[in-house]
Amino acid sequence: MAVMAEISLGGLVLRGRGPVADVFVAAGGRTVVKVYPQPLDRRTFNAVEVEQAKLAGLRSASSIVRVEALDELPDGRTGLRMEYCPQSLSDLVANGPLPVEDVIVLGQILGSVLAEAHHVGLVHGGVTPSNVLERPSGQPALADFGMALRLRFPRDLTSAAAYTAPEVLREGELSEAADVYGLGAVLQLALTGKPPFPARPGESPDDVVLRVLREPPAETTGPPALSALLLRMLAKDPDARPEAAAVVTEFEALLTAGAGTAPATAGAGTAPATAGARTARPTAGAGTTLPTGAAGTTPIATGRSVPLAVVEAPKKAPKPQKAQKQPDARNRGSRAPLLLGAGAAIAIVAVVPFLLRDNADTTADRPASPPPVVNVPTTRITPTPPEPTITLSPPVDKGTSVVLTWSYPKPLTYAVLVAEQGAQTPRTTVVGNRTTLTVPVTGGLKYCFLIQGTDGGRLVHSARVPIRGATCSR
Repeated sequence: MAVMAEISLGGLVLRGRGPVADVFVAAGGRTVVKVYPQPLDRRTFNAVEVEQAKLAGLRSASSIVRVEALDELPDGRTGLRMEYCPQSLSDLVANGPLPVEDVIVLGQILGSVLAEAHHVGLVHGGVTPSNVLERPSGQPALADFGMALRLRFPRDLTSAAAYTAPEVLREGELSEAADVYGLGAVLQLALTGKPPFPARPGESPDDVVLRVLREPPAETTGPPALSALLLRMLAKDPDARPEAAAVVTEFEALLTAGAGTAPATAGAGTAPATAGARTARPTAGAGTTLPTGAAGTTPIATGRSVPLAVVEAPKKAPKPQKAQKQPDARNRGSRAPLLLGAGAAIAIVAVVPFLLRDNADTTADRPASPPPVVNVPTTRITPTPPEPTITLSPPVDKGTSVVLTWSYPKPLTYAVLVAEQGAQTPRTTVVGNRTTLTVPVTGGLKYCFLIQGTDGGRLVHSARVPIRGATCSR
């Protein structure tokens, strides 16, 4: 994201007014500037930068309309410069509902964006039809992502009550579960042409709020499995809703099962660009999945849950104990903090195969040697060489990003763990079989990096590598 630059309103054309900000189209028609009523304070500016850096690091970043630059207007107001997307979901359904397969693909793509964002601690905070945009290529994208600006410029929630979770209307608390609710409401609009709580003649916004709080959503007319999924996403109780990662899995299952896959023809009620998206069938999360099971496990491509990383409070070192023989060396793990900084330690628990112990370690456990026997050959058992570790090359620090490159002699599926100074938990990014990753970082902060890989049955890892003087504990 570019630094603050001053722009003039002379080259901007007003496109629309929202509940908080006005949207202008810049000269050339390729970018828009979303102008807020007041300048950003330093705290909000920094928070926006952090959010955008995290979004840029997601595998599904291409399905997000990110902020390209922060602009300062002559009157002191702040504008967010973004790419121009000509249509929103509201525009697309104005001529009628979308085909079922398009709705399923849309749910898979947007669900993948939310699942990955939630995995790195980001909440969208306002999934509505106006924030689901279509690029000129027909690719859907989610805009207006992040909490920093929502906290700085609160909006009237009743204006989008039909797409707002009940707990948000009651308490104003935005959460991952509220994002799932918003996605379910948006997809119901795409499927039926109407929101879950369509406005009734003579009804006020407050009346809609009461129905959202008390009544079930309107029924859908789609395939039973799709309708059941949307109903669970729109549950009144946030704990009863599936997580975004589980939603993605169900949409992928619907695609595999062929729900609504009858050939579709673009016509009335179907935008040609959307039909193109259906033909391409993009899948933002194909090949990898996000953690959906017990804490500390991450399914990595193979479909098996492999212990990857768990955050724990620092513990005092235990007293040295005499090594004991283990029945199965693979069931034993090693615990080691990854980054020590700002007076706190981040602990990474990784399953690491133990090497064979030296023969001298077990001499005391052996029985006495029998008397020598003439002409009976003896066989020397050669210990199995230790499993090689992943080689992580020195990180290339580019200021706002760090380029990581690693290698291993056998094919593995990899995950990258990043510990940031002052952060409570490390970030984990599953990268499949890639052996390089560009990680967004914040200037002035220290970092430690760890690469883990699995072939589905065992886990290997690299050494912990620091930058900027960080101390990575062993």
